[in-house]
Amino acid sequence: MVRRVGSPRDPVYRLLSALLLLITASCGGGGSDGGGTSYAFVAPVVSSKRAYAETILDNAHNTINLSYTETVTAVNPDGSYTVLQEDPNHESVIVNNTNYSIVTGTVAVNNSGQETGYTYADSNDATVSCTFTPHGAGPDFPITIGMTWTLNYSFGCGIQPPVSYVQSGSVVDVESITVPAGTYRAIKLQSTLTWTDAQGTTRTETVTNWRDAATSVSVKQSITISYSGTLPTRGYAISEEIVLESMS
Repeated sequence: MVRRVGSPRDPVYRLLSALLLLITASCGGGGSDGGGTSYAFVAPVVSSKRAYAETILDNAHNTINLSYTETVTAVNPDGSYTVLQEDPNHESVIVNNTNYSIVTGTVAVNNSGQETGYTYADSNDATVSCTFTPHGAGPDFPITIGMTWTLNYSFGCGIQPPVSYVQSGSVVDVESITVPAGTYRAIKLQSTLTWTDAQGTTRTETVTNWRDAATSVSVKQSITISYSGTLPTRGYAISEEIVLESMS
């Protein structure tokens, strides 16, 4: 999940799409699944690393390009794990008074690939802890084609009051998809995620996420964001695309 200063999901950091899937990826063929196959979540490998590129379009039609890496730092016996997410170049792109930088943080993920919390250092180098209750977005594994899910959760970060989120989604199909890192036989997930922040801005993200069927790694996400209520006074994202660039 990408954290970005001044971006939409919360006042300080944006949690991108909810499905953090850091597992050694493998290539495969395409083709549809008739719905009978059950896909279990596969725990990642310690020290495995993948690089992503993110392209954002804002409300003034500016294009912002970001990149970041995700490195698995620990895997627990139950399959839950922690990840270090960072931009190795520590780049910052400011457009319409919004800072689209990637924030370095440690992410805790359960054995269904759902975030349970993360920590980061604020501008004073103090550690800030954030918590999802009961957990962040995404379906419970195992999953099958045609499965649907609905999730209500809250997210609280530091001294900020928790924000309530509602997600509904479906497991659509298995299809072949090509990204810079390779071609994968990927499970296609579609979902909507809605929340209202303290300023009265309601956001609805429509997300299509492709995950490698063999390993569950997220290889591509396409996101559109709609707004209602009080519109942000600074620049804000209206679409995003995240693709897997490489892995090791």
